[in-house]
Amino acid sequence: MSRAGQLQQQGNHAEAETALLNALKQAETFAPGDVRRAVTLGNLGSVCVDLGRPAQAEKFYRLSLADLEKSAGIDHPSLLQPLSSLVALYLENGQYEKAGRLQRRCLAVGRQALAANDAEAVWLLHSVAARYHAVGRYSQAEPLYRQALAELEKKYGPEDRELALLLNNLGMLCADMNRHTEAISYLERALAIWEKSLGPNHPNAARALTNLARLYCFRGRQAEAELLFQRAVAIAETSLGQENPLVGKILAEYAVLLRKTKRKAEAISLERRSQAIRESHAHEALGRHTVDAGDLRAPRDNRSGGNRFSRE
Repeated sequence: MSRAGQLQQQGNHAEAETALLNALKQAETFAPGDVRRAVTLGNLGSVCVDLGRPAQAEKFYRLSLADLEKSAGIDHPSLLQPLSSLVALYLENGQYEKAGRLQRRCLAVGRQALAANDAEAVWLLHSVAARYHAVGRYSQAEPLYRQALAELEKKYGPEDRELALLLNNLGMLCADMNRHTEAISYLERALAIWEKSLGPNHPNAARALTNLARLYCFRGRQAEAELLFQRAVAIAETSLGQENPLVGKILAEYAVLLRKTKRKAEAISLERRSQAIRESHAHEALGRHTVDAGDLRAPRDNRSGGNRFSRE
């Protein structure tokens, strides 16, 4: 595992960014066509997403894509990585038209991977499902999520880290379809996998806790929901910083619970803090957050601790 990869997995995103910027300087001295520059640019994009800087992430992903197009050609399967990263970024920020255009290109580029039963093809299915989910086409999203989940379970087993994001998004889809018991089951499974593979204080655990807390709240389990919100805030603040956009999103969700439990003053305090965080990042925003697609940007080797942008 690279030093930057270790730092990012540990939640030290600012240090990871510094290491990657130094690596990029070194990569600039390599021969034309050396893929290490594209890899480093892609990893910088991933770190910027974690740091709540989507506009910079988009810039690095597009530079990585341009490098690979120049060195490998416009139809090479290696382009799936930056293309999928951009699709995920646009989905996370509500840029559905941009996501759709790139997704069509992903499908065209991905024919070779699909024919070879490549693991990237499964994440392509997930990407398509996530876009259908984001635009409310639930009946089209569900079979694709389930197909991708079945393929990953077959390839890696039922408790592999690969499954967590799919389980999370399938749980969110079930919640959107008012199948709350099923949704909770999927989200609890995703949380357990993330906590086991990444540790209990990783940002992904905070996201899963928040999703679960929302459902618990909806089902009238407010006391349990509040404990999950408190854990999620603590994890996000510790791992990402008190002004990270994820903290703001969690605080906004927590405030909804506080209003439901007649604690208006506490809710207003959290809402103001959430708004302040959102406004501080307004210049970086690409759009509104919808579906949880963040880890679609990261192929298997990276999610298991290696270079987050290198191919399996």
